[in-house]
Amino acid sequence: MLCRYIFLLICAVFIKLTCGERLHEQIYSSIEGGAACFRRLNGSHQAGCSSANNGAVGVVHFVRELSDANWLVKNATAGSYMAIVNTALFREVIDTFLKQPENIAGVLLYHNSSLGIPAFSQDSRCPNEYFSGPGSTCSSLEPSSSVWNEGGTNLMRRDIPFPIFFIPESRLEEINKIEQCFQSFNLDMDNQNGRPLCSVQMHSFMFAAVDSTVCMRRSASSALITSAKVCDPLGDRNVYYSLFPQSKETKKRVVMVTARIDSASLFDGISPGAASSAVGMVTLITAASILAQMIPVETNTYDKNVLWTLFNGETFDYIGSQKVAYDMRYGEWPPLAPLKYSDVEMYLELGQIGGSLLLHKEDEDWPFKMFAPVTANNLVVVSETVEEMSRHLATFNMSLQLTSTQNLPPSSLHSFRRILQDIQEEKNGKNLSSVDIDLNGAMSQMVMVDHNDHFTNVYYNSALDDYNNIGFNYHNLSIGNDGTFITTNDLIANGTMKRFEAQVKIALLATAVARTLYRRIVGESYTGNLTASAHLVDEMLYCFMKSQACRLLLAADYAKSGGGEENLPEKPAPLYVGVTAWPGTASVFAGHLLALLTGTHLAVNRTQCEAMDKIEYSYYWLKGWNHSGVCIQTTMNFSQAISPAFTISDYDFASGEFSTWTESVWREMWVRVFVAAGGGGARAAGVTGAVATACVAALTYWLRSRARHIFIEAPAASLVSTDAAAGIMRTVNC
Repeated sequence: MLCRYIFLLICAVFIKLTCGERLHEQIYSSIEGGAACFRRLNGSHQAGCSSANNGAVGVVHFVRELSDANWLVKNATAGSYMAIVNTALFREVIDTFLKQPENIAGVLLYHNSSLGIPAFSQDSRCPNEYFSGPGSTCSSLEPSSSVWNEGGTNLMRRDIPFPIFFIPESRLEEINKIEQCFQSFNLDMDNQNGRPLCSVQMHSFMFAAVDSTVCMRRSASSALITSAKVCDPLGDRNVYYSLFPQSKETKKRVVMVTARIDSASLFDGISPGAASSAVGMVTLITAASILAQMIPVETNTYDKNVLWTLFNGETFDYIGSQKVAYDMRYGEWPPLAPLKYSDVEMYLELGQIGGSLLLHKEDEDWPFKMFAPVTANNLVVVSETVEEMSRHLATFNMSLQLTSTQNLPPSSLHSFRRILQDIQEEKNGKNLSSVDIDLNGAMSQMVMVDHNDHFTNVYYNSALDDYNNIGFNYHNLSIGNDGTFITTNDLIANGTMKRFEAQVKIALLATAVARTLYRRIVGESYTGNLTASAHLVDEMLYCFMKSQACRLLLAADYAKSGGGEENLPEKPAPLYVGVTAWPGTASVFAGHLLALLTGTHLAVNRTQCEAMDKIEYSYYWLKGWNHSGVCIQTTMNFSQAISPAFTISDYDFASGEFSTWTESVWREMWVRVFVAAGGGGARAAGVTGAVATACVAALTYWLRSRARHIFIEAPAASLVSTDAAAGIMRTVNC
């Protein structure tokens, strides 16, 4: 009987252990909310990060000052290490790790704004410098050269030999978890060898390698056997909208107003782009909406038009603008009313105009610079435009200064200047194609920014360029059921908003831009009292920088068949261009907002809307302000934002003529922390395993030898029970 109780006790303990946590969960603790550095490639090399196929493992070490980084690369004794670094110190230590990476298994980067971050940008000091137009002097290789992005580290374009993960400030509890482990096991830095140590494992293996030529060839060859690819070209869609409908028969000379959609960072899924691109994009959409009210489409009696264009992929060697400039050269853009360069009277780009908002958050001022390559041909147009805009900005206590130079800041205009230069060289060499290229009256070119010779945005194209970088605070005001927004004057008068807030300044800038364009189209200054709404700007900034689940984007979303609501994610709209195989949401939202705010709302049902076919218009069935569905008649449309390098047959990826950026495919990316056994611990585990095996063998032998006493002998069994009431088939031991 005693033996039987012992056996039952052993079984109970075994069941208790097997029903508890899995061994894996007892050993590892996942680090949630992180974003991985990933790999991109171009025609010359690979850039970014990748772990080994089975991940990277290293001992945790917190780098709180430069001496900690030097200890890691020179004096560390326990093999490879995972450096835990804050964003304030990252710029100082990353070069140390890249020069001596032997002891670095990876870097876990975390953001803590209380530490103060003077500069944080992983883009180049001269962004897109190898695709700049004629006259550009910025060089990241020349120490004496004046550079635009002084805080740039160029990490987005360098091959990093270890994985890096980023933990945002909202997830600092994950860093605290690692620090508790570090404090418990890793504090004695002089005696780490052979001891149990807190460690981190990172997994971010990338399938693509070498360069875009190799990865595209591998993807093409594997397509014959499987659908698996190793990389995709970067790209998405451009957005364009004209004030008046255009067709081949009714085409007019245009004023082209542009901005960019995209931003980027080193890390997957994090590209806020507040000052880098979002402010320019929001200003353009807002200015387009107010100009459509100043000059209704019904008054289409003027000999000029405004073509508003949002380019995508500009961070990576001007992908979107390269495509448009290339197509215009061959008379293929826009498809319905193709333009020649001589059709563009003026090109005005709203460049990086959000960087100094935070610097002027306590005053009404917002100084701008207009960079323009002034020549005798365009002097009058440039001077008139700058003078008119300066006059309107001055009424809002803002200023604009003209800088006449060929050295333009990073902007989409560089794509057009390169193409124009190529056309001019061909013309001079009498090597013209059959396409009619008319260079008479070369377009006037201007780029409007809020910086001088250096960016005021110290977080350019980085994970930290979020709403805090422009001092944005959301007011969460109600929108009318008919899409009515509170006027800026009323918001200021009733104290809802202050004159120096970002929303108000952007609305007033958009008003100045619209009034300036009004004069170029109508031929006289605007005398009305229409101004852009800071309420609209407030909603738009919230949608693009805080949450897609906002009233504005819900109204601009596609209406589903049969009704029903589809919830948008509670996170900012991603501004990264992405890959051509997966269309992005930012360009769709930007286009739909232009349509919703400037188009004609038709009183027809969905079937009638989809049947409409006026060739100079597009028709969209959107949810509308009351989410019941509305038909929008608009001149807004989308075009490809993909580099010509991927559309030209047999293009030489090493030529450097067009952008060749691709993005690697990956399967999964994660981080986890655990305590790695030291040498003694591993030996103890081996001895324990051997002892446990011997004990189990002895227990098995003991149970078998005493089976008659422990187990009750079953009565002799037959195939069929003699118990008629049971009527059950019994099993027989064979």
